[in-house]
Amino acid sequence: MVLQIIVKQYITIGIESILENEATAKRRILGLCQDNSRNQVEIIRKLALMIDSITDKKTTEMKDIYKEMLNMIDETAKSKLNILDQIASLGPFLMNREDFLRLTFRLSEITDNIESVAFRLISSKEKKIQIDMKYMKGISLLSSLILDESTKMRETLMSLTFNPTKALEMASAVEDIERKIDNVQRELEIDILTTKLNSATLLLKDIIERLEKTADIIISVLDQIRVLAVST
Repeated sequence: MVLQIIVKQYITIGIESILENEATAKRRILGLCQDNSRNQVEIIRKLALMIDSITDKKTTEMKDIYKEMLNMIDETAKSKLNILDQIASLGPFLMNREDFLRLTFRLSEITDNIESVAFRLISSKEKKIQIDMKYMKGISLLSSLILDESTKMRETLMSLTFNPTKALEMASAVEDIERKIDNVQRELEIDILTTKLNSATLLLKDIIERLEKTADIIISVLDQIRVLAVST
């Protein structure tokens, strides 16, 4: 009887230790993902500034912003590798490792899309492609909405630390912005399709599609945040 009590106590202590280790591991990885999401927001902010510099005809300023963005992207890549290393090292102590992996890769996809848009903007100036400012104003609005969307997404991710239930409530604000993005994107595409197709309009269409894809990826990130919220 005494032996059974001792064994039961050891099992209880073991379970508590595992749960404590898992909670610590989750907080650790969540903190890294939150830092990474902050970098994503700042990269999107740089893109918005690049677009505004085009509408304001400040080409030199745009190039400087692009260089700053590339440096931030390098740091984000290092952050991603660090998160993957941490997830691998924690092993069985992190029960949600698949969810965190998906979250990390989705955030990385945001960076890839934003950089591809920035590259096309820089290339358009280097190749002296004349872009109608009427469309650039629409793209400026689109990038501004995506910045708002990513900021709200990050706020939702941050809320997981102190109130997972609140994170589920905050998610709706991100989806509201996504609907606005869809409306702006559709109007822009229709406007472009009704004009004469040339290198400039094809480039604009490509940029708009990539921005729309970025907005969709942010919603995918939001879905991963929801998964983490209900499993916390």
